[in-house]
Amino acid sequence: MKKIIFWLALIVGIIAVIGACKKSDDSTATTTTAACSSSLSTTASGTLTGMTSTMGVDNMTGTYSMSWYGATPTAGCIDNGTAVAAIIGYNAIPSDSINMKFQIIVTSSTSFTDLITYYSDNNSCNTVSGYHATSYTNVTVGDNVTTDNTNADPWPTYGTKVSYKDTCFMAKGVTDTATAFINAMSNVSGAVTGTELNKSGSGYTYYNIMALNDNHSVDTNDWFYLGPKLTTGYPDNYSVGDGGDVMFQ
Repeated sequence: MKKIIFWLALIVGIIAVIGACKKSDDSTATTTTAACSSSLSTTASGTLTGMTSTMGVDNMTGTYSMSWYGATPTAGCIDNGTAVAAIIGYNAIPSDSINMKFQIIVTSSTSFTDLITYYSDNNSCNTVSGYHATSYTNVTVGDNVTTDNTNADPWPTYGTKVSYKDTCFMAKGVTDTATAFINAMSNVSGAVTGTELNKSGSGYTYYNIMALNDNHSVDTNDWFYLGPKLTTGYPDNYSVGDGGDVMFQ
């Protein structure tokens, strides 16, 4: 039962990422003149410091990939057909997706990018059919808190308050189906197949909680927990509202 709750929470977390785009984000292609492309990076660089963890206060660096059903797929490639079909069913990725990745990339000491990539190949995540990404800047780390996630596996009972600003959005459809999916997002229009679209983000400041689990006596992975981002204040736990995400590295 815990695994089912875990898996559903992760689907809801992806939907929350897509929903932010709907409410307000390999072939050769032409790139449009970007409104803020200099601020949207998908290259891991820098470190976010001050996150609480099982080992005390720790740092976030590199790329974290979404776990599904407690598993840690190679390079973050989710190729489980049942999982992908469920995510498509929630309109979180295009209908022609066969594999997918959801990654959070630390891009500086004050920014990170969330990136969802869709793939059209079978069980390899080699052939990109499209992607969309949002850059969050002005990351500010606040106080450590105790959450009310007691006995709510997999969420921890600790976290750190973090705020950040939705700054840039980038997307590209390699297939026409992926392009149509991107154009269906609210405040997104004019995406053309094979051309990367760059635009300013919503400008909203979001409030959230984050935490790490780097207890390698239990698991060789570093785990990253991200709650639901809110505009009205910090959440009390990781699973309230649209739910959070569980990532691994």
